[in-house]
Amino acid sequence: MPSAPDVHPGSLRSELRATLALAAPAVAQSLLQTLVFLADRFFLGRFSADALAAMQIAGPLTWTLQSVFGAFATGTLALVGRAVGARDPALAGSALRASVGIAVLLGAAVGLAGTLGLHALVGALAGAASSPVREAAIGYLGVVLPAMPVLFVAMVCTTALQASGDTRTPLAIALVTNAVNLGLNGLLIFGNLGCPRLGARGAAIANVTALSVEMLLGLAALADVRRPASLRGAPWTGTVAALRRLAAVSTGAFAERAIYHAGYLVFVRITNGLGAAPMAAHQALLSMESVSFLSADGFGVAAGARAAQRLGAGDAVGARRAGWIATGASTAIVGVVAMALWAGAPFVLAATLTSPTAVRAGLDAMLPCALAQVPMAASIVLLQSLRGAGATREAFAIALAGSFVVRIAATWACVDVLHLGLAGVWFGSGADWLVRMLLAVWRWRRGRWSRTRV
Repeated sequence: MPSAPDVHPGSLRSELRATLALAAPAVAQSLLQTLVFLADRFFLGRFSADALAAMQIAGPLTWTLQSVFGAFATGTLALVGRAVGARDPALAGSALRASVGIAVLLGAAVGLAGTLGLHALVGALAGAASSPVREAAIGYLGVVLPAMPVLFVAMVCTTALQASGDTRTPLAIALVTNAVNLGLNGLLIFGNLGCPRLGARGAAIANVTALSVEMLLGLAALADVRRPASLRGAPWTGTVAALRRLAAVSTGAFAERAIYHAGYLVFVRITNGLGAAPMAAHQALLSMESVSFLSADGFGVAAGARAAQRLGAGDAVGARRAGWIATGASTAIVGVVAMALWAGAPFVLAATLTSPTAVRAGLDAMLPCALAQVPMAASIVLLQSLRGAGATREAFAIALAGSFVVRIAATWACVDVLHLGLAGVWFGSGADWLVRMLLAVWRWRRGRWSRTRV
C-alpha cells in the first residue's frame, strides 16, 4: 500500500512499532474469538449436520443485529479516541457513559423485537433448510436474542478500551471468557458430566454466559479512575452533549451497516437456496476465513484507534501513516494465512464435516475463498481507519457500492446464471471485497477524512 511521501523513514519505523504494539493484542484477541468460532462449529458439526447448518441461519442474523445496531460503537471509537489524543478525560468519560446508556436501551429494544419476530426471521432466511435445521436455529436464537443488551455493553467496553490505546486488557478478558465458552460448549452441546444434551441451544447458552462475564470484566476495568477513559471521575454534565456527538458520528456508520447487511442477508438467502450440504460447507469455510477476517480486524482496531488519537492531537500526517502501515502489515499476514488455509483445506473440511457431499462442495469453493482474503484485509483496515477518523459517510458510500450492489449482482450471476454452486457464492463475495478495497484506497489517498468534525 502507498504511504505518505513526505514522511521520514524513522517516523515510519516508529509508527510501525506503535501500530504493532497496539495491533498484536487485538489480533490475538481476534484469533481467540476465531478459536471459539471454530470450536463452536466443530462441536456442532460433530453433533449433527442439522445443528451446523442451523448456524447458516442463526449466525448471519445474530451478526447482522450486532453489527447494525452496534454501529454506535463507531462513535465511541472516534470520540473516545480523539478525546484521549487531545488529553481530555472529561470528554472521554462522558462519551463512554453515553455509549453504555445507548447499549442498554438499544440492546433491550433489539432483543425484544427479535424475540417477538423470531419465527418470521428464521422463515425469511431459511431458504431450502429442513425442519430440523430451522428448529435448531430457533433454539439458538431464542437464547441469544434476549441477551442483546449484554452483547452491546460488552462491545462498548472493548471498543472504549481499544480507543484509549489499551488492547491488552480486552485480550486478558477474552482469555477468561473464551475459556468459559469452550468449557460450557463441551458440556452443554453433547450433555457431558450429567448436563443436558442441548445441541445448538447449548452453544447459545455457553456464548451468552461468556458474554456476561466479558461485560462484567469490561465494566470493572473501565471503572478505574486512572484510565484515560473511565466511567467514574468525569462530570455528568457533559453526558448529553457527548450523546449528541456520538449520534452525529454514528449516523453514517448505522446507514453503512444497514445497507451492508441488507445486501448480506440477500446474499445469505441465495446461499441457503443451495441446500443443506452447501450450507454446512459454507459454515466450515466461514470458520476458516474467520482466521483472516479477525486478524485483519485486529489491525483495523489499531488503525482506527491510532487515526482517532493522531487527529485528536492535530497530526493528520500521522493518522494517514497509521492507516497505510496497518493496511500493509495486515495484507502481508493475511496473504500468508490464505495460502496456508488453501493448502490445509482438505484436512480441515474432512475434520469439520461429516457429509462427503459437503466436503466436496467446500473444496470446490476453496480457491475463490482464498483469493478474496487479501482484498478483504485491506478493505477492513482502511474502512476502520475512515471510521476512526469520523468519516463514517465515506465508509457508508463504499459499503453501498460494494456489498449492496456488487455482492448481490455478482453472487446472483455466479449462482443462478452460471450455476457455479457454492464456488459462485465465494466469487460474489470476492468481487465485493475487491471493489471495496479499491474505493477505500482511493478515499484514504484523497485525505478529505482528515477534515471531518467529530
